[in-house]
Order: sequence, then C-alpha cells, then structure tokens
Amino acid sequence: MAKYITPTLAITSNKYTATTNPGPTSSPLAVSVTDTLDVTEVVSKIVTVSATNAILFDEDAFHSAPASAGTDGAFVYLKNLHATVNIYIGHGADGGLSGATATRLMTLLPGEFAWFGWDMEADLIVDANGDGADGLEAVLFIRTTTT
Repeated sequence: MAKYITPTLAITSNKYTATTNPGPTSSPLAVSVTDTLDVTEVVSKIVTVSATNAILFDEDAFHSAPASAGTDGAFVYLKNLHATVNIYIGHGADGGLSGATATRLMTLLPGEFAWFGWDMEADLIVDANGDGADGLEAVLFIRTTTT
C-alpha cells in the first residue's frame, strides 16, 4: 500500500546589492517547488564515514534485477552532520569502490544536504576526507512502483 511524502524545496536570496546577505542576482530570488510522491518503504541510517570507500546503498537490495529506470528507484536525502569532514557521494556498478569503477557525484561540506532521485542502476558509495563518527544522515524513500 502506498504511503505519501511531500518534499518541498525553497530557494530564496536577496538581490546582489543588498547590504545584508547579498544574493547572486540583480533581483531577489524566491523559488519553491512541492510534489507528492508515492513510497512503499523508508530506509534511514546514520553512517560513520572515513577515507575508505563503502557502499551506502546497494542497488541489488531494493529490487528484482535488472532495475528498470523510471519504474524502480527511490528518492535520497543526505546530510553531512560532521563539523569538519567533507563527505563524497558516488556510484559504481556492483560495489565498484575504487579506480575507474567508482564515479563521484557530489561533495557535501559540513552542514550541506542533498535531495535527488536514484534509478537504482548502480550502488551509491560514500567516503570522506577524514574520519567522521555519525557523520552522514541518509534516508531512502523507495518508489511505490519498485519491484
């Protein structure tokens, strides 16, 4: 049975000539997007990170192989909870954790977060520029259509 989540992203800024918190554009920004999404499962964890790559989410654990883009998938929320460690998020096929088999998608600086869709075509991988106990919050919202 479907459950529903309602993510909202709001981006605001002052114009670039503002004396307090000047923004990046000549006009103030106010962008807001909301959607209602069907999910069947939520997986949440707090991860200790290190300079050693590790699988954050193994795509094979969430669907029948092979994954079908647009049908199988999830939405991912990540937040760097650590005060000083930069956290790297990447992807790789079948746990590819080093060299050419892993590709970095993003860096989360302390306090930064990300929200993105994941088609479950490759594992999500995490590493960092140092050790960080309880450094990453990761929440996976699995689409209702995922088998």
